[in-house]
Amino acid sequence: MADNLTNGELEIWRSALKIADLLRYRVSLDVKEVSDLSQAEHSVLMHIKEAGASIGQQRLADAMYWSKSRLSRQLTRMQTKGLIDRLLCDDKSVLVKLTTQGRGALDVTDAIHAESVRRNLFAVATEEELTTLLRLADRLVREDQ
Repeated sequence: MADNLTNGELEIWRSALKIADLLRYRVSLDVKEVSDLSQAEHSVLMHIKEAGASIGQQRLADAMYWSKSRLSRQLTRMQTKGLIDRLLCDDKSVLVKLTTQGRGALDVTDAIHAESVRRNLFAVATEEELTTLLRLADRLVREDQ
């Protein structure tokens, strides 16, 4: 097997990164119009909200594919801003919870986020492309487990 990616492989790899980067960038620009949340803050808050308003810190890191240290630094900044709270549990794990301020920040961004995702992804991709994307993401996640 070759040590380097072929030109075709590199083109596909770069395209996958470009899709993810462009979507994050475009959606975060739209969210910035109504909020001072960074893309990272918004993503963390959404993961916590989707987990039911609280989640274990390690589980959150795993769900976001972030290192423990990266997430810890991000959560420290967000706690300082009043967006989340961290609680030490009896088993020494850490529970991350949305604060009223964090929930309010998401409430402000929910509609613009949904509209931006629809405009930047769903209005551009075909049903077949979206189905293929779902299958690929599912396969990648299963291989990771």
